Amino acid sequence: MHNADQGCFFISSAASRMGLAAALLLANRSIDMAVKGCILVTGAASGIGKATVLTLAKRGFGVYATYATDKSQAELEKFRGVGGIEAFKLDITNNGDVESAVAFIEEKGINLLALVNNAGIFSPGPLMEYPVERLIEQYNVNVFGTHRLTRALFPLLLKSRGRIVNVSSVAGFVATPFSGPYASSKHALEGWSDSLRRELMPLGVKVIVVEPALIDTPLWDKDIEGRIERYRGSIFYEANRKKLEHEASEAKTRGVQPEIVAEAIHQAVTAPNPKPRYLVTNHPFQHRLARFLPDAFLDRLVIKEF
Repeated sequence: MHNADQGCFFISSAASRMGLAAALLLANRSIDMAVKGCILVTGAASGIGKATVLTLAKRGFGVYATYATDKSQAELEKFRGVGGIEAFKLDITNNGDVESAVAFIEEKGINLLALVNNAGIFSPGPLMEYPVERLIEQYNVNVFGTHRLTRALFPLLLKSRGRIVNVSSVAGFVATPFSGPYASSKHALEGWSDSLRRELMPLGVKVIVVEPALIDTPLWDKDIEGRIERYRGSIFYEANRKKLEHEASEAKTRGVQPEIVAEAIHQAVTAPNPKPRYLVTNHPFQHRLARFLPDAFLDRLVIKEF
């Protein structure tokens, strides 16, 4: 997909430090979405999603920036009036929301050139203390919601020979202690993406996975104490506390900026022959090597780090 063919992309997730000022630079430039197509971004209120919305809009794409909760609406209200960006509510776990989004796009007659599945939640904890209900919630967003939205939009993507970009994680191939609920959901997303890529390849629809490492985002400050204190009294309490505090510190000091991930997503939707996977990390050698190490050796390395 060359720049001349830029179009509409659905992107899920979100949290970026790019301020309103950066977005307002786009306000005087209108985009003819009906001609160029569109991008829909789910969970675009912050982080990777927000950075991706702004990156794609600056480069001439029409973008639908979507959010799942009313709390995120205020952040996306800042996009109103910005050229090429339109915000609306889309909870990918809700059939009604997904059906409404599809109907909205079909009614506008806009060419849908890509779907970026970036919406996701991070809910860590020791597996042997982790309630089934919370595990279901993790999968409802990270796996089942992604499937629900992609399946609903597939006819439009097939029509445009578009692209599906799934934002996974390094946790999708390296599972660390106490991140089991999240890591297992991302492992599932990786397998789902591989099967989907091979199913749709003969039809001309490309499926790409983007794998960010720890992201430098304010979301690390969100309920970190709650994630720790809910396991007070558990035999895993101290190890879980050290792990989460280590990850939060690492993300703040050496984490990947959301804008860097947004660049990888832009590459995934515009490269004529995109890679099946884009790894986005400040430690490329270590993360690439992890795919090839024997499990027993990798176990020792992971345990030593945490």
